[in-house]
Amino acid sequence: MGCYARSYYLPVGLDYNDLVRHACVVNVCGFMAQYLLKRRQCWLVCLEIPKALRPQFGGKRRHMKSLQTDSLSEAERRKLPYIAKWKAEFEALRTRTNGPLLDLQTALEWREDLKQATDDQRSTLLGVLADTVEDLSWGDPKAGEMFGQVVTGVTLPTTEHLEAWLASRDVEKKTKDMSRTDVQRLAKRFPYSHLIDHRGVRRWTQSLREEEDLSLTTIRRITSSCRGYWRYLQLKDAVSYEQQPFHEVIDRQKPSKADIDRKRRHFPPSAVPTLVEAALEKGDAKLADLIWIAMWTGCRIEEICALKVSDVETCHFEVTDAKTEAGRRQVPIHSHLESCFKRLCASSADGYVLSGLTQNKYGDRSNAIGKRFGHLKNKLGHPSQYVFHSLRRTVVTMLENAGIEEAVAADIVGHDKKTLTYGHYSGGSSLVQKADAIEKLRYNLPLRVRSQFEPLPA
Repeated sequence: MGCYARSYYLPVGLDYNDLVRHACVVNVCGFMAQYLLKRRQCWLVCLEIPKALRPQFGGKRRHMKSLQTDSLSEAERRKLPYIAKWKAEFEALRTRTNGPLLDLQTALEWREDLKQATDDQRSTLLGVLADTVEDLSWGDPKAGEMFGQVVTGVTLPTTEHLEAWLASRDVEKKTKDMSRTDVQRLAKRFPYSHLIDHRGVRRWTQSLREEEDLSLTTIRRITSSCRGYWRYLQLKDAVSYEQQPFHEVIDRQKPSKADIDRKRRHFPPSAVPTLVEAALEKGDAKLADLIWIAMWTGCRIEEICALKVSDVETCHFEVTDAKTEAGRRQVPIHSHLESCFKRLCASSADGYVLSGLTQNKYGDRSNAIGKRFGHLKNKLGHPSQYVFHSLRRTVVTMLENAGIEEAVAADIVGHDKKTLTYGHYSGGSSLVQKADAIEKLRYNLPLRVRSQFEPLPA
């Protein structure tokens, strides 16, 4: 930013120890030592010129001006108008060249100077600020107003505390990245915090739905991230506690036709074996194994790909890497799944049931094989409403049609139970209950599929 006091000549009457003490005071006192340079017995104020603006000053690297005093305290007082004037000059040049406040660095530096200034210094800076705002307003009234609001803390760049908020959250990296994208989307519409109000946010969410064609689920996720960030800004006293711009900004409304068309669906039980058969015909045995496990368990793709050999017992396996507490569960091994699990566990080279899968940047082993499933189902003519998660819907639908109690089905697939008695107090369904229920799953399996996964009778 600015120059720091660093050049000294030994004054008459001072020994070396006096000089060291004086230099230390000047160099450690933070704001008090900024922009000052002592030459012989006189203090000078100096400020580095930004590289981008140096050509407009004939290549000059810094402004310098003698303060005509040997007193440090007097130099601190006299430097302020010069620094403020030079910074305003830089900002005016940036504004004229790039548009109002395209570069906020000067305004943010002024704000920090105000925070650290004494009462006398603050009074001087505010006086210069008023003149600067007036000068900027001649070219663009909004530029001058915005500059003053940023400097005085009335507003702040919307994303100023974004990274600090993300660092404070105890969530997975993927969740942080999604939240960052959501808040950056907000900042694109509202670059400064004072622009964010309830009416504006309501209009913004409507535009997300009508102009960008986002689903209600996606819009709710975006506003949830922005609401969490806003609460953080309130805790930092960066915005007012009285402002609640994200409160009930999405009307409770019936799903539109587009929402209904986009809704995820379950695969008909008759279509599931064709997915396995198509994977085998393609030569993708790993994908066929993945589908086979999902159709007999209802597990999420992430749960299957994270399943370790050590999690598998004779009659059941443990899901330990789950999204929720209810997701941590014991799942019975269907009789049609026993041979597959024995083969996969015996041949594993890395400790995972599905061995050899690659990881993405979040450590997720399901990403690449999930894309292969997407290509496969598209080739078979299944539209976008059908995804790998549709297999989970298929299992739940088949359990319901088989008359299985909802609480038992929830314990199999790892869903929360909403009732107080079963959801809060119960230890859950027994393995026997879940095994009896899961054996109700039945598919019409082609001979080739059965022969791949089950030993056929002689």
